[in-house]
Amino acid sequence: MIVLQSSPASASWLPRIRSGRRRSSISCELALKSETNPSSVSFKSDVELLLDPARTGLRVRVKAPVRVYHVPRVAELELSGMEGEVKQNLLFWRGKSLTANRPFKVEFVRDVEGRGLVKFVAHLEEDEFEFV
Repeated sequence: MIVLQSSPASASWLPRIRSGRRRSSISCELALKSETNPSSVSFKSDVELLLDPARTGLRVRVKAPVRVYHVPRVAELELSGMEGEVKQNLLFWRGKSLTANRPFKVEFVRDVEGRGLVKFVAHLEEDEFEFV
């Protein structure tokens, strides 16, 4: 039987083993203390608020070599040099800060043989594009 007990913040996470005549029990002592140190949260704090709601809809040009494989009927597509429109900033969503790997949602329009104009969305990092 494992017994969990709350204890002061100075307690360790090591279990305590109690043995008796009939039963052996293990109890774990937990520290019920909230983490108040903001440095323990992993978030790109050095990222400026590049895309506040006023910047959504701006044109950008991809400057890094980025390949995508999710465009229908196209095996792979190189995005470097292409221009698109910023649709969404995923660093902040519904008032909460997120830690998205590629937080900027950019919509591209490309002419594909046999299909005409195709719209697709790619997620990019801030250092992979520049504002036009």
